[in-house]
Amino acid sequence: MTECNQALTIEHAGMVMAWANTDNGLMQSTFNTERQLRTKVPPIPAPSFELAIAGIPYGHSPALISGLTRLPEAMKLISYSADAEKLFMAYKHEALGLKVETEMRFVPGSAVIRQSTVVTNEGSSPVVLTHLSSMCVQGIASDGALPWYDKRKVRVHYCRQTWNGEGQWRSGDLEELGLYPTSGHPSAAAVHFSSVGSWSTGKLLPMAVLEDLETGKAWYWQIETSANWHMEIGHRGSWSEDSGAIFIHADGADERFGGWSKELLPGESCRAVPAAFGCVDGSFADAIRELTAYRRYLTRELHGTLPPAPVVYNDYMNTLWGDPSRDKLAPLIAAAAAAGCEYFCIDAGWFGDLGSSWASGLGDWLPSRNRFGDEGLEALLASIRHTGMKPGLWLELEVCGEDAALAAKPDEWFIRRYGIRAGGGPRWFLNFGHPDVCAYAHGVIDRLMRMGVRYIKNDYNLCIGTGDDTGGRAAADGLQQAMRDFYRFIDEVKCRHPELILENCASGGMRADYEALARFHLQSSSDQEDYRKYPSIIGGSLAAILPEQLGIWAYPYPLLHSELANPASIEEPGYLRTMEDGEQTIFNLVNGLCGSLYLSGHLHLADETNRGLIAEAVALYKKERAYISRSHPIWPLGFTRMNDEEGWASVGLVSPDRSRILLSVWRLGSGSEYRILPLERWRGRKATVNLLYPGEGYSVESSYSANTGQLTVRLPKPYQARLFDIRFEVLE
Repeated sequence: MTECNQALTIEHAGMVMAWANTDNGLMQSTFNTERQLRTKVPPIPAPSFELAIAGIPYGHSPALISGLTRLPEAMKLISYSADAEKLFMAYKHEALGLKVETEMRFVPGSAVIRQSTVVTNEGSSPVVLTHLSSMCVQGIASDGALPWYDKRKVRVHYCRQTWNGEGQWRSGDLEELGLYPTSGHPSAAAVHFSSVGSWSTGKLLPMAVLEDLETGKAWYWQIETSANWHMEIGHRGSWSEDSGAIFIHADGADERFGGWSKELLPGESCRAVPAAFGCVDGSFADAIRELTAYRRYLTRELHGTLPPAPVVYNDYMNTLWGDPSRDKLAPLIAAAAAAGCEYFCIDAGWFGDLGSSWASGLGDWLPSRNRFGDEGLEALLASIRHTGMKPGLWLELEVCGEDAALAAKPDEWFIRRYGIRAGGGPRWFLNFGHPDVCAYAHGVIDRLMRMGVRYIKNDYNLCIGTGDDTGGRAAADGLQQAMRDFYRFIDEVKCRHPELILENCASGGMRADYEALARFHLQSSSDQEDYRKYPSIIGGSLAAILPEQLGIWAYPYPLLHSELANPASIEEPGYLRTMEDGEQTIFNLVNGLCGSLYLSGHLHLADETNRGLIAEAVALYKKERAYISRSHPIWPLGFTRMNDEEGWASVGLVSPDRSRILLSVWRLGSGSEYRILPLERWRGRKATVNLLYPGEGYSVESSYSANTGQLTVRLPKPYQARLFDIRFEVLE
């Protein structure tokens, strides 16, 4: 920290954040990687938060922009302190009695700052908050010769999501995304990304990267909430002079984006959802490297004494499809154990009787009376333990079906809106703010633990919607509280049962934010059942989720959902012959080796060749998972779009010292047998390239040139995949 002419500069991990001295005290002005920053035009300092209350004009263009509220400009700095770990600042609006405190923590080992913001009503009258930001950072991409709006300067990277189609990154310049100057007045335009409801990653990821193509720098951020969120890129300009710069803003509390508001009585406080942000010299990949390091710091105590990234077999995807029984499970258990799996998770259906629709009975979580023979589910779980694996079960802890006995509980047990339980049919949503609900759910988990369960897959197959308006509060505020209540319950579960592994799933990746992932050991990447489409999802998801947390399905011998009416089809000689060359199994396992290997499929039908390929991949994964848990991703071919069936795809996992890459390469439906993969950052460094998986009998041509920094790979058939081990000479 340095002070010069009563200004403040904070430096951390190559980042430089500056505050200017104003009549109201220190206000944040620039955020860059250069200490001696030359800006094209002077920035406009402002506090690192935005705030609005009912009855006070919002600010500039309130219908269009969130990041230009009026109240912060009238607040004065009353105290601040800084050390090597954090910066604390407190601002106050004397007339209204509102105090805002921000704490920026400098994350060790990464170019990331994590901000928390709290507003307190120190006045004598209630106030109604209508906006509270999680972060607002000024002075973005303010250096260089090009004006901020030039199409050649700024590129914004963001990620679209949908069911079965997660991780679809896109990019655009500011103008095409919605931010551009229109006159001599400050711009009323902005780039907006937002989500409403508890499927926080159902449409977009709550993160973005802004790249300055002119100066070779990148800014990045993520907001950590499973409730509503909103991100904005705008321009803070002047009415009277040529000044201003781009700002980035994020919040989980905005009346205009989700209907949030909250009354604060005198003495009460409100805490914003946290956000993390940073900047780095480099590009998108460098930004993700820093966010990956930050996420590891955030989850550093997640596993305790549990082994990270275990090999899990789950019986659902392309296998039993929620219809388990003792007879169906027995060969799968034996095959999974033989392959080297460490956990065996029985997915949906274990609680419903054969011949019945179990969906409307969610919530009671009692074992089926007729699926598992006379000895029942507990004996089957014991048989899993006898193979050396640990048993797991699927739950949807947060819901209750209308036919469950649990449905008879009072309405206070449930999330409500308009006085009516939110949801309906198979899924009403439980209120984990009610102590009896928490006690009930703890009782369920305690009982399953006594039965030997050591793995729970918690699914979440419906979105609450706008939230819970019980007691007259804004539904959006109720939603935020509902998520906090549930995660407090999850924290309690982990304290009670430190030997239990928890997987987060929401129809795949529909709730994959880091409010959730700071608590769950594993995240389901997708419900995608076509292995050929998975590389697109894997590549994009690795930018948002730690590889060791990203559960990636690998399902050899799949029974697709469209073939459920003819389950015997996968045992027909014609089908089995299509599997003989092993290439479909290899493709599946290369998918899984990019993150946390998550097996399914009819492994017991595998012939000797395919059994060997499965066991080889599992053994390799166990050998490399410690490396995977230290690596960060790269994309030599960029991101592959979901329906790009004519191309290739590639993802690399790079060591911290950049001396090694585990490189997955997929030929999709491309008509070309050859693909050149640029590894430009390693240009000039000699390397050895070895085919890591599969092994003997599956060699392919490859050639690396240190002069060009390019790897050429030949895969002679469509829909082939290989995993390469690239090791570079260590530079002195």
